[in-house]
Order: sequence, then structure tokens, then C-alpha cells
Amino acid sequence: MPGSSRLSLRALLPPPPPAGRAGDPGVAQPHDVLWSVARERLLLLGGPAALLLQVAHPLVAEAVAAHSDYHAEPAHRLLTTLQATLTVTFGDTTQARQAARRVGRRHATVTGAITHPVGGLPAGTPYSAADPDLALWVHATLVWTAMAVHDRYARPLPTAERDAYWRQAKPFARLFGVGDAALPPDWAGFVDYWQQAVDALQVTPAAHRIASDVLRPRLSPPLPGVAHLARAVTSDLLPAVIRDGYRLPCRRLHRTEARTLQAAVRFLRPHVPARYAYWPHYFQAVQRIAATTL
Repeated sequence: MPGSSRLSLRALLPPPPPAGRAGDPGVAQPHDVLWSVARERLLLLGGPAALLLQVAHPLVAEAVAAHSDYHAEPAHRLLTTLQATLTVTFGDTTQARQAARRVGRRHATVTGAITHPVGGLPAGTPYSAADPDLALWVHATLVWTAMAVHDRYARPLPTAERDAYWRQAKPFARLFGVGDAALPPDWAGFVDYWQQAVDALQVTPAAHRIASDVLRPRLSPPLPGVAHLARAVTSDLLPAVIRDGYRLPCRRLHRTEARTLQAAVRFLRPHVPARYAYWPHYFQAVQRIAATTL
């Protein structure tokens, strides 16, 4: 598309930061459920769904529309979120905190007020990317899509592991300004929060415009069929009410495509060498932590 940049495929596979301080486990607990899920490169499949969920909140959509250029760089938010998440998860303590501070500095500039009524909110309603409620919603979308992708393309996690995952993800929310009082105490509490939050969402015209760019990835080199597949995967991952809000197709053909991809990935995944299946950030963290015993 004229005036828009193409995304290099290599950008989707960001390298890890420097090795960090030997023996420092960082802010996440090594080798727990959080690590076993976050190390999977297949979580990239949930990126568009997470973005569409985030901007289904009217204030997030207005903030993104006013403070970023999705038309020129539709994958920018996905890539910056990906790199920050990997660094916070697998970096040492200093690297994790620095990544969170960089995000915080960017968020500090994202403030304003909506200029027209939207999503049931009156004109003049303020928004801020540093708002703990909005930060919790963004964090929740990352947790929910990680679980949804893992369920479909790896294996469903039992309730005990989901509960452990949520508890282990809490330090991330705290790093981004979400206080303990706002965080659901366990997985059951998270599910209650999620259902109430989804029921209150409304896909606005701003969200539709953002989704149009997100679901038409412009890659270099171009990969025919990727946009169609991205729409099918995203449609399958989203809650039905949000999928309908974006008017994403959910006909039998699209469901069949998504299920076929799931079956193929589940079959192939055990045969893929770990160095391709997992992020290099994970291997670097394992080596860094082990270095204390040498």
C-alpha cells in the first residue's frame, strides 16, 4: 500500500538482549509454568487477536488512533510489545525493569480526551496509557491470548497450571503500574474479571480502522495467503462477541482452516527442534542462571 512500510520477516524474530548478570533469575520464576508457555514462538499466532482485544476497549482504541500510525506501521505495537514481554520474562532483573521503564516512558506521553461520544462514553472523557485500569486490561489480553493459543496449538493447561500461570504473571502487571488491589487473586478471579470486561467492550470505528491494518500484514518478502490465514486464526481465537463486533468471518470454511492449522501444528510441534520452537531469550536465561553454579 502506498505510504506504508513492509515488515521484514526477521523483525518477527527479535534477538535477545545482552546476556545479563550471571545467576540473576530476573522477575519471573525460572522453569515455572510461565516460562514453559512464554518460551513458545507459536504464541506469535495470538498477536493480532491480542491487539484487537486491546483496542476493543474504546479508550484504548482512541488513544492508539491518536498517538500511533497503524496505517504506516501496523505491526509496530505488536513488535514493541513482543520485545518488551520477552525481555521482562527472560531478562535479568535490571533488563526487565529497564524494559518496563521504557514502556512507561512511552505511555506517559499517551494522554488526552476523546473528542466525540464513543462506546457509551461522553465527549471529553480522558484517557491515559498509564491508567491502571487500562494497563490491567492490556495485561489481561496478553494472558488470555497466551492461554488460548497454547490450548489450541500446544496443549490445554489444567486449572492448576492456569492458576499458577496467572500468579506468576502478576509481577509483570505490577511493573506496568497495576496495583495488587486491582489484580484478581487467582485464575477463577481472572476469569470473572475477563468475562465482565469483555461484556463491557464495544468495537468502535477507530478499532475497525486499526483492525483493517493489523489483519493485512505487509511482509517483506510477501507471503501469499498470510493475510487470509491471519484472519482465520484471529477469528477463531477471539471471543464470539468481539469477533462479531469486528465482523470477522466465521463460516464453516474459516473454522475448517483454523482447525486444520491447529491439527498440523499439534502434530508437527513435538518434532520441531527446541532451538526453532523456543525463543532464544529462553535459552540465554537458562545459561545465565546456570552460570552461578560454575
